[in-house]
Amino acid sequence: MKTPSKAISAALLASAMVCSIAETHAETRLAGCAAKREAVREQIRQAEGQPERLAGLTAALDAVNANCRDDDVDKKHNEKVIKAQNKVNQTAQALSLAQSQNRSPKKIAKLQGKLDKARAELAAAQALP
Repeated sequence: MKTPSKAISAALLASAMVCSIAETHAETRLAGCAAKREAVREQIRQAEGQPERLAGLTAALDAVNANCRDDDVDKKHNEKVIKAQNKVNQTAQALSLAQSQNRSPKKIAKLQGKLDKARAELAAAQALP
């Protein structure tokens, strides 16, 4: 039986591996839970000879199989897109206000940087399924 610290380590490792699904998903062109399953399976293939990593990945695959629902994946994706869009809107509004109030160029540049970052995050959120 695993000690609590090994179990926690395995769970954290499994969680980290599942989080890397977006990159693998882009390569496989699968959607939702199928993409998650394939991403974990690919990590399992790469973990040969690494028993602790393999145990964590096997647990991650079991968790995906038991808990992943495509409608949940779609809902979470939509929530991320909406949150990112709201951030873009708020930052654009703050930039516009700063420009209309003739704020310092440093302040405007800082807000422009934030807006650029928010737009990049929105594009990334929209690109993921």
